[in-house]
Amino acid sequence: MLVLIDMAAKARIQVAAFVMDILLKHYPKQKAVELATILSEGRWTHDFPIMVDAARQLGLKVSTNMPPMVYQLMDLYPQAGTGRPSVLYVPVRHPTKDQGEAPKTAPTAPTS
Repeated sequence: MLVLIDMAAKARIQVAAFVMDILLKHYPKQKAVELATILSEGRWTHDFPIMVDAARQLGLKVSTNMPPMVYQLMDLYPQAGTGRPSVLYVPVRHPTKDQGEAPKTAPTAPTS
């Protein structure tokens, strides 16, 4: 059991260091350390989605302006239907002032 505890502690430190390296490209060191700690300390499970409002409350710079190409790419990789519910990507297209109105088609759910 002590070996697993030691491995988990090392893994958390490794994840925090990796996340901090990424955040340092966008934030001052103190903010990067704070965010890396929050994101890697085990507050959430790996499949818990951090929604836009929550990310902004943490101080992350979040944009919801996604180019149509991102949605086209995601359409190429539909989520597999499994017996156990998990995180599912659901495309929600929000029009921007530049893009005009969003398409009226509803996203389709993946089939098993």
